Amino acid sequence: MLAIGAVTFLASPLQAKVTKIAVKYQEKSTNGKKCKECIHFQTATNECNLVEGKINPEGWCTFYLKDPKKA
Repeated sequence: MLAIGAVTFLASPLQAKVTKIAVKYQEKSTNGKKCKECIHFQTATNECNLVEGKINPEGWCTFYLKDPKKA
């Protein structure tokens, strides 16, 4: 039940975004995983659904989750 609540909270459009520092955001990925491939990344605006500010498509953070629809 807790997991369902957490997923619902993360999907809420009224949520506050977290800082880049809090998720160990890197401007350049060092592990091969990139923001542009993440489910949370918005390609049109270079923004993340969860992290505040502009996001480098080549970056990475701990919220990374591979989007099966993105290459």
